[in-house]
Amino acid sequence: MKLLVQGDDFGFTRAVTYGILDAIENGILNCTGLFVNMPSSAWAAKQIAAHPQTCFGLDFNITSGKCVADPQLIPHLVDADGEFIRSTVKYADPLFMADQGRDVLWPYDEVMIELEAQFQKYIELAGSQPEYVHTHSIGRTVPSYAKAVSDIGRVHGVCMAKEMREHFGFADLHKTWTPMGKRPKKVFDIEKQLNKDTLGTVIANRDELLQYEYAALDGHPGYVDAELFANSTVSIERLRDVEMMMSPVMKDWIKEHHVEMVTYRDLKKRMAMNQSE
Repeated sequence: MKLLVQGDDFGFTRAVTYGILDAIENGILNCTGLFVNMPSSAWAAKQIAAHPQTCFGLDFNITSGKCVADPQLIPHLVDADGEFIRSTVKYADPLFMADQGRDVLWPYDEVMIELEAQFQKYIELAGSQPEYVHTHSIGRTVPSYAKAVSDIGRVHGVCMAKEMREHFGFADLHKTWTPMGKRPKKVFDIEKQLNKDTLGTVIANRDELLQYEYAALDGHPGYVDAELFANSTVSIERLRDVEMMMSPVMKDWIKEHHVEMVTYRDLKKRMAMNQSE
């Protein structure tokens, strides 16, 4: 079995970034996506060169922090100060109840403008293109946003994480431990996040992945600081994802079952080899 381990939100805050780096350097995390619009983004991007074995992508963020594009060009996405309108605010809008309404809240043309600006910002910060592109927060619920991420990747010749996984038929634990492949709902209560047992859940279900050729573990690893609480409803549970990705039990399981660790970089090479044959 080939396993990809992805942790999102690199550069979200300094503490989140430290947690991701810990999971890379001392754990099994091998893919992470950079936020380019946060105060810690530039510092986080400087860490990329020191981790050549890690696959760094771009997590397109249009729900937290300041926009990268001219705010006058994306009025549906930002407030008067150029800050993205939080997803929790738009969840309360009646338009959010239907796909068509969500596309009104996040118009495709405006999303494309911001995503292109973020793509160019990644190149400016990291000195190269991202190795993959990925949605953040609203990716599974807003068609216009998901389409824009896919289209931006296609324009620049960079794979979208979701599409690459679909191509290789990836399995992930969310699909095996929840009915009909539905992902667990987000938990916003801090105490419930603290009591979340990510490691225990993964250990209880991981052997189901061994029947697949390709599998993935996902999470939002990170440590916690005040900036995170101000910008995200996903906070304390990030510690649990770090715990899982750094667990000696997970490392031993990988060795015991001869699991091959792969990244989007590896998948892209395999696609190129298959196309040349």
